[in-house]
Amino acid sequence: MVNPFAISWLWRGFKGRSVTFALLFASFVLGWSLSVEVGRLLTWLGVHWLYVMILPGFFFMWLAQREDRFVPDAAKRTLYARGLIIASIILAIVINQIRH
Repeated sequence: MVNPFAISWLWRGFKGRSVTFALLFASFVLGWSLSVEVGRLLTWLGVHWLYVMILPGFFFMWLAQREDRFVPDAAKRTLYARGLIIASIILAIVINQIRH
């Protein structure tokens, strides 16, 4: 079954409005969960398990809202977001072909 969040991340990223969601989509396609890595960091820091589950979502929402401060040029954001999505899909296809 396809993750419905990944489809919305693809849409938000490909429209060029969000590099954050394009990055989340790329990590999903390539099989590397950024949320798990943030959770591991929080666990290592001694944060309670409930917050380890909730804080990555808030972190990515915060990052998406402040994205225009990190990359102020809208044309560059669009280029980065679409580049991340296309590169991750191509890389996933290449990895699949190498494995078979």
